[in-house]
Amino acid sequence: MLASVTVSGGAQQQPNVSGTWTAVKDAPAGVAAAPSPVMGPKFALRQSGTSLSVTRPVRDVSIEVTFELGGPEVRMRVPGAVCAGDSYTIEKAAWEGATLAFTRVGTVVPGGGAALKLNVRTLLRLEAPDTLVVEGSMGPVATARQVATVYKRSTYPMPPLAPARPATKAAGAIADVAWIGGTWVGATATATTEERWTPPAGGVMIATARTVRTANNTMASFEFLCIAERDGSLVYQAMPGARTPATDFFLTSW
Repeated sequence: MLASVTVSGGAQQQPNVSGTWTAVKDAPAGVAAAPSPVMGPKFALRQSGTSLSVTRPVRDVSIEVTFELGGPEVRMRVPGAVCAGDSYTIEKAAWEGATLAFTRVGTVVPGGGAALKLNVRTLLRLEAPDTLVVEGSMGPVATARQVATVYKRSTYPMPPLAPARPATKAAGAIADVAWIGGTWVGATATATTEERWTPPAGGVMIATARTVRTANNTMASFEFLCIAERDGSLVYQAMPGARTPATDFFLTSW
């Protein structure tokens, strides 16, 4: 989750929290330690005038979102894992005195639909030039308790930003390819190939495929496949022989 930044003490000057921050095992003062880092193992902040960019790792890449402080809500795409659709968060940021407040106001789950309304705030206290304490809530809303993680400035590099999608991508949703669901079979004189596709759900369709030799009824090859929603378009992901990472094929035209 994103966070609000509070300077401890009575100072009202808006601090500059630019830098890369890495979670450590130090115990936060006055609040329970979070069971896992509130904002993940590390993240980066970059301030420039009234803009603030937040960079966070998502698996082996990073995603970055830029807020205009005190400005409109920002919709951020969170890339889905293999055979999973993208999700989105809706957030805003603003100074509140010496506090930089990030509020997550909604989320869109993989597969789309109406945004689920939220009101999630997290607090980052700049306790020293190299120490940031990130607070968040844990548990159901009615019984939530505050927890925190201590972060230190670091020089560890962030993963590269998620690659841009092809400029030639075509708009599409998983419902557009629902007709693929079911079993498809093709046969030659020497082999039979079949694919079995699930119906769409959660922005994804998943399949298994195999080719069987006719002469001795042995499997010549197999493959895992899926089609997932990506950034308003579709990607076909192929894993022949269960090979990872998957090979991506992006929808470019209908």
